Amino acid sequence: MSPTVTIVVRTRNRPAMLRRALASIDSQSYRNFEVVVVNDAGDETEVRSVIDPLDAAFKKAITIVTNEVSNGREAALESGFNASRCPYYAIHDDDDSWHPDFLAKTVAYLDEHPEAGGVATRCQIVRERVRADGTCIEIDREALSTDNHGLSLVDVMVENYTPPISQLIRRETADRVGHWDGSLQTQADWEFNLRLLADSPVGFIDEEPLAYWHHRDTMDAFLGNSVVTDAYLHKWDNLHIRDRYLRAMLATEDPSSPHLGQALLSAEYYRRMREELLRVDSGMHSSLNLVHVNLLNTMKALHQEVHELRGEVAALRQELEDKPTLGESLRSAAKAPTRAARRLLKRG
Repeated sequence: MSPTVTIVVRTRNRPAMLRRALASIDSQSYRNFEVVVVNDAGDETEVRSVIDPLDAAFKKAITIVTNEVSNGREAALESGFNASRCPYYAIHDDDDSWHPDFLAKTVAYLDEHPEAGGVATRCQIVRERVRADGTCIEIDREALSTDNHGLSLVDVMVENYTPPISQLIRRETADRVGHWDGSLQTQADWEFNLRLLADSPVGFIDEEPLAYWHHRDTMDAFLGNSVVTDAYLHKWDNLHIRDRYLRAMLATEDPSSPHLGQALLSAEYYRRMREELLRVDSGMHSSLNLVHVNLLNTMKALHQEVHELRGEVAALRQELEDKPTLGESLRSAAKAPTRAARRLLKRG
């Protein structure tokens, strides 16, 4: 039986991560797939050293495509697409992973919803640290975009909240709208999602996370992921994409007609407004915290002063109790001569 799903794995000189990615694929309960490993100008010997020890049946499903020269990680995907024509495809980069039921549930969804151009699942961000041997140790996990319960063009225009590891795409739809734009250095997945959602609905499996998007806080170009190492490119490519659609809209004969560019412009201003509100909100919280700290310090100082005053009052009270009063001292002084006279008379 011909495979139903093509799984494209991009890799370059990261054998430890590639080993983990292939183990994630091999753990799938759904088995009717093929794997295309795109070795993007890396050492093919390292790739084969990972694949050769694998189970024979799994190894038979793997094809290695080596790009002698890298044209960028976004362009590398096309090498994988060209090596296969399965009805569905998924992008499983060498540093990410899946729940064992990811393919079973996403394939079932597309089989049951022929109108859908793709489907996405809930996703977790897995933060990890790279060891000296290239393997990773997990630090913590965080659910991604918990406020979203579906995949809509309106929301994706603002930001991309579905990484490639969480999606299964219908190949026919991708061929119609066009594959990833290999001229981009980053954000090609977001730009593709815009065209995909403009053409077809995309399903969303709103259950437990079935995809794991791994993040490493390192600037090492080989071991890090682009969200960290190329953060500035993500920002500029995002604006470049919005500009491109806006220029296309302005070049039409009827600029008043609705176009994606106009919507993207509105979405960008909404995004900036939201960031500014978050910044202001954060500043207000900081100011309130500072006021709270100042009040606490003032109350503490006042409490100390009151405590000291109470001590002084107690000391004065004790001093008054221990010494005769002024009136008693004066009366005692006035009686002294009388007593002396009486003593003299007695002597006389």
